[in-house]
Amino acid sequence: MKIAVDAMGGDHAPDEIVRGALLYRDEGGTAELILVGRDEDLRRIVGAAVPPGITVRDARDVVAMDEHPASALRRRADTSIGIATSLVKHGEADAVVSAGNTGATMAAALLLLGRIRGIDRPALCGMLPTTKGKPACLLDAGATMDADEHNILQFARMAARFMEQVHGVERPSVGLINVGEEAEKGGRLQQTAHALLSGAEDLNFYGNIEGRDVVRGTTDICVTDGFTGNVLAKGMEGVVDVFVEGIRNDIFGGPLGKVAGLFALPGLGKFRSRMDYDPYVSAPLLGVAGVSVVTHGRARANMMRRAIEVAERAVDTRLVDVIAEIPTRNAA
Repeated sequence: MKIAVDAMGGDHAPDEIVRGALLYRDEGGTAELILVGRDEDLRRIVGAAVPPGITVRDARDVVAMDEHPASALRRRADTSIGIATSLVKHGEADAVVSAGNTGATMAAALLLLGRIRGIDRPALCGMLPTTKGKPACLLDAGATMDADEHNILQFARMAARFMEQVHGVERPSVGLINVGEEAEKGGRLQQTAHALLSGAEDLNFYGNIEGRDVVRGTTDICVTDGFTGNVLAKGMEGVVDVFVEGIRNDIFGGPLGKVAGLFALPGLGKFRSRMDYDPYVSAPLLGVAGVSVVTHGRARANMMRRAIEVAERAVDTRLVDVIAEIPTRNAA
């Protein structure tokens, strides 16, 4: 297996991205890695002798976070994410992984790999920590803003296959994010999506869930349109950041706080472990005809290692082929 890594994508690229690739190999990863980025920068980090199982592919350009992704990819053929994705298109790699501009990763996947036949819209997974100590899959987390009820049904089916194949969850439960638990709650989109999900015999549909149920881990999968999902995911991320900062500075800041922190250390360790999304934040774009894994823009070496592992499992379990077997809209 060969996995292309966009070594120039992310807040800490290329250093942490390359270190994550090296860590993956050091920890026993067997896939061959193709680091895509500026040759001189990558070789500076890798060292004079490139380790076995790793190759470097030169790419001189990067899609910046403030650029329009599709326009940048069309105008410039030498971007790291464009070249990394083209390796998958031409069969030189089995998957691509990036911590860079999510819009650029998605645009490259759609432009170069295309959608899986029968899938109307792609979807972006948001893997979130829960109080149950297991991740919840939020779908869509921002790929399709104007989803209809048929898209949401496909999102649920793709997420179910993803959780089964990549995370080993047997018959994952699906919740529809709404403003109340009753079937008649919500607008037209939520009510019609509820009816379709209820009638899908291949899904373990729980029913409606509210925003608070996501972090409670009420269901394995939380489906909604991309606008709602993106606002929810970023809102939760902001709350966690404020909460962690408050614990660090307001509660355990200062001399007395540091002493108290020593006594609270075991509990803090458990909390940190529960809220740590490094192991599962990475996820493939669902609905595209190839494995394209997106991880957090803040990714450091360990998170990048895990992102490569997710790509490896997605290829191993034939995730794209399994999603291609999902019933089409007419068969839904």
